[in-house]
Amino acid sequence: MHRTPAHARPVAPIPQMIARTPPRVYASVVLPVAVLLAAAAVQPWLAPSDLMRDSQVIAARHDAASPAYGLVSNLGIVVLVLSSGAAATARLILRDARAPWPGLLLWMAVLSLVLALDDLLLLHEAATFAPWTGAVVAAAYGFAFLRFVLAFRSLIVRGLDVGLLLLAVGSFGVSAATDLAVAATQASVLVEDGAKLLGLVAWSAFVLRAVLAASRRAGASTSTHTSTRGSIGTAPMPPRKTVADGAADATIVRDSSAQVKNR
Repeated sequence: MHRTPAHARPVAPIPQMIARTPPRVYASVVLPVAVLLAAAAVQPWLAPSDLMRDSQVIAARHDAASPAYGLVSNLGIVVLVLSSGAAATARLILRDARAPWPGLLLWMAVLSLVLALDDLLLLHEAATFAPWTGAVVAAAYGFAFLRFVLAFRSLIVRGLDVGLLLLAVGSFGVSAATDLAVAATQASVLVEDGAKLLGLVAWSAFVLRAVLAASRRAGASTSTHTSTRGSIGTAPMPPRKTVADGAADATIVRDSSAQVKNR
């Protein structure tokens, strides 16, 4: 039966793309972030910003160190590193898979790792090297992400979790807008860094589900190829003879020889 290539199939409307992802996946992304934000807001020991902001910034502000400083921010870094490692491992294992899966996995691994390093080293901060570097770094990230989406748009809109990707982009947008337009308060910090954390978790979930999808596709392709070779290109192996079969064959040979002699 002729199968329509993926790039030739009609693109579903955006609501259908969003509904493609099960509700439990959205819940597993949003609920942990909501619980963390609520806990950071109501706990009595530290200001919410001490938990939400980058640990280096908080430590420098207080001229002291604490494992709790930047705890929520550090969790985002851990999630990114895990997703990057999963994508990189899948890229190595599935390096011979059908395109464009290997390229997609490589891009995801690199983007996740760059985001983690940026959050760890504060490369996105405007004053890291010079006042203009923040805008340059942000523009570079935006260009790289746009390049990723355009390069794999067909696969993304037809087979991956578009809803998670939109959630990540929207959350990053809310975080950036809050940072630029709202004066820094405890509430604005919760919104800004909470939205950033939600974006990181949504992106990581998008990457992990893409890794699972690539693994399933590669497994299905391998099974189909193996069954095709077994049914068309490979002759069935004859059954192996047992000791009893060998003894029976020897008996038949002796009986035949005896009949020849009697004649």
